[in-house]
Amino acid sequence: MRNIARSAMPRAHEFLYYDAINYSLSDSPLDRICYISPAQSQVTVGYLFGEQLNDQHHLLQGQGKRARHIKIRTLGEAKNPAVKELVKAAWTDGATSVSRMKQQTRKHVVAHSRTKRASRSRSKTR
Repeated sequence: MRNIARSAMPRAHEFLYYDAINYSLSDSPLDRICYISPAQSQVTVGYLFGEQLNDQHHLLQGQGKRARHIKIRTLGEAKNPAVKELVKAAWTDGATSVSRMKQQTRKHVVAHSRTKRASRSRSKTR
């Protein structure tokens, strides 16, 4: 799976984070695109923005807001070209997805800080 990830994401930063091999746009865990998490009976390949991927072969699992994953149990499953297609698609869309997520986070923080300031000013006038 690492060979597939490296060939599909040639400029990705590879690092260990939470017991998984992660692939990111930078050295920051906040810019992660996907990960490989080995276990005794399977390897999980996770896509942090998997809900946006075009999964024509219906391999992705998960019900989360953004993330999806694939469980690889055999070498044959790992060699499935559809798995590499998803890794490539995740990398291609990764910069846009990370940027969009950061913008949404900033909007939420700004909106939240405005609410806090408004409630503080009301409490001072009482």
